[in-house]
Amino acid sequence: MAASHIDHVTVRALFVLLLMFSLFVVASPVWSSLRSEVKQFHDFLQSHPRVSAELRTNPNLVNNKRYLDKHDDLALFMRHHPDVKRELVNHPSRVFGNYYRGKPARLSHHR
Repeated sequence: MAASHIDHVTVRALFVLLLMFSLFVVASPVWSSLRSEVKQFHDFLQSHPRVSAELRTNPNLVNNKRYLDKHDDLALFMRHHPDVKRELVNHPSRVFGNYYRGKPARLSHHR
């Protein structure tokens, strides 16, 4: 009976590993296709340091109409890259990643 229990546990463990692997394989292409858009977003942030600092503090600003009305360029970017917008709101650390590592959060007077 002990051997049967061990076999059952082994089968469950293998099933869980297979399930985890399949989820990784399915999720990977989605992120890889989004990666180039995120790179474009990083380029955008470099030329908009104030927006960069504000989004770092509050990524949900991309859903704030009043904020977007003041930042037409950000609104346009988000309109053309809805997946980046969604990812920024749901997973800001994944979007920002290492982008801010070593960069102080400072506000600039430039827009």
